[in-house]
Amino acid sequence: MPPTGTPTDVRSGSASHERWSRPDAPRSPFRRDFALLFVCLVSVGMGQSMLFSILPPASREIGITPFQVSMIFATSASLWVFVSPAWGRRSDRAGRRQVIIIGLLGYALSMSLLALVIDVGRNHLLPGVAVFPMMIAARCVFALLGSGTGPASQAYIADRTTRTERTAGVALVSAAMGLGETIGPGVGAALAVVGLLAPLYLSSALAVLSAVTIFFFLPEEEHHAQTQREAPRRMRVLDRRIRPFLAVSTALQSARGTTVVCLAFYLQDELGLDAERTAQIAGLGFVTLAVAGLLAQLVIVQRFRPSARSLMRSGVALMLAAFLLLILGTNLPVFPGGLALLGIGMGLVRPGSAAAASLSVEASEQGSAAGILGGVSVAGNVVGPLIGTSLYGLSHKAPFLVNAAMQAVVLIVVVTNRRVRQVRA
Repeated sequence: MPPTGTPTDVRSGSASHERWSRPDAPRSPFRRDFALLFVCLVSVGMGQSMLFSILPPASREIGITPFQVSMIFATSASLWVFVSPAWGRRSDRAGRRQVIIIGLLGYALSMSLLALVIDVGRNHLLPGVAVFPMMIAARCVFALLGSGTGPASQAYIADRTTRTERTAGVALVSAAMGLGETIGPGVGAALAVVGLLAPLYLSSALAVLSAVTIFFFLPEEEHHAQTQREAPRRMRVLDRRIRPFLAVSTALQSARGTTVVCLAFYLQDELGLDAERTAQIAGLGFVTLAVAGLLAQLVIVQRFRPSARSLMRSGVALMLAAFLLLILGTNLPVFPGGLALLGIGMGLVRPGSAAAASLSVEASEQGSAAGILGGVSVAGNVVGPLIGTSLYGLSHKAPFLVNAAMQAVVLIVVVTNRRVRQVRA
């Protein structure tokens, strides 16, 4: 380890962060870079949530069933599992900024192609049977190219934070996406007066603008000039250093996906609501979930800077309590409280598991670790809802019982696992 005050490269998890941790180190560029990256990632989250509200009504005009709509997202997510780790590894070799820009441009291309294909279907220029595979292909462009933005952004932050700053820094990535997903439906509703597809074209334009902004104004970390020539070794998907955090993150995504898919059905069946009232209550529930998550990431994590280990333990415990509350709740006021607890819990677990994985690997493996974590955990978004909707036919409470049991197991892991206990800032 170099002596105190020795200038070194910006590296993760070592004394190489000294130029950021010294009392006299300049802090404003550090914060400005992160703020720029944060704003650019908001545009991606915003476009995603607008797509979720546009695709169902558009698909009915085209003649595509709800199951086919789910297949569009499931196919893309399945591809994402394999591609995201590859982009993470590339960011370790070629630099973070390059991969972030490719991801943003790929996302813009995907949204533009999808809007174009939807327009073709709505105008009946092609039958629905031909439009459906074209929609899958357009969405898969996002998985092939856009899946690099997340892991490269997280690795960029890891390169420029000390170990004590890592958790708060990593939280900004998921908070940016969450903020975009929260404001996206409102922006989409405002643009609906222009046209159904206007939000998709706007999100594409914002992504291009973000890519240009990052190209000109986001500085690249200097050490990649060397790592381009010295390619890091390939990290295994089930690398034992990140295995427990991979399990935590996958369980989180599975629980989140199941809840999002089943919540409206559950509220309607448990409270005896009609369709209009269900839509209103479920909408408020999703807002509560999102705002609580943002509160956790932008206030709790940034203000109090808890350790990654503490975030995982407290977050999983809150998620377990939330699912028990949703299971036992029999009246309307109980559900917002349960969803608020769930949102806070997920908002703590997400940066906690990501930061723990980052702190457990070398500087040259930051992109690989982020890519694997972001890729494999997406599998939870595919498998969780499939299992949850299947179980819902047997019992309305079954999906939430499974989620509660899963979080109980995860809580045992984060309390007893040796590698989790060894994570230190």
